[in-house]
Amino acid sequence: MKNLKSPSIEFSRESPRSRTKEQKADKLRRRDWVIAARQALVKEGISGVSLRKLASSLGATTGAFYWQYNRLEDLLEDVREDWVHRNTDQITKAFEEAGPEGWQMYLAYTRALILEDAIDDRYDNAIREWAHSSKRTAEVLRHVEEFRIEQLRNMFVALGFKGKSALIRARVMYFHQTGYYAMQIVETKEERLENVPYYAEILVDRLDMLGLKGISDVRRYLERQSDACD
Repeated sequence: MKNLKSPSIEFSRESPRSRTKEQKADKLRRRDWVIAARQALVKEGISGVSLRKLASSLGATTGAFYWQYNRLEDLLEDVREDWVHRNTDQITKAFEEAGPEGWQMYLAYTRALILEDAIDDRYDNAIREWAHSSKRTAEVLRHVEEFRIEQLRNMFVALGFKGKSALIRARVMYFHQTGYYAMQIVETKEERLENVPYYAEILVDRLDMLGLKGISDVRRYLERQSDACD
């Protein structure tokens, strides 16, 4: 079984303009621009990520942008990288900490999604929408989605499924998750926890949690399994 690391995607690295120490002290950091761009992308889509709007949201001038970046596309590349890490690294860490046992991997994945909110579904949706009009964003999205499905395929292999069976189950599980995001289904954390035993039965053929009595028991089961992995 592969030990998958973060998606292998090359991001451009262009240095900001040179500046004096005095100028550096007064300027926004690149991170500030990335956060503002992320918020605008999630709220308004890529059309909302304009230099003028971002500067206004930060209480800065458009000129301040050029102390950090040479062009808007450089900022957009940082936003793509921000999305890759914010919406992938925590899941990767959960799988790594779970170890090689398939059921523990599944529980770690479930914990990360429900108890730790490891994926910002609005950010995922915004990136997918942006990919319709950006070849580069579509390329990054494709790499990340292939990586996520491979993580799930590895999990199903560890659960004992083989060949196409593991791959198709991984795809079904991932498409189920992204379908939730695309349909913008709203559920409380309690409702999601209540559904966990049934998803485990349907998606991975495990009945372990069906006998649990109520949401509190499901939460304790997930947290107890987490403690067992530490």
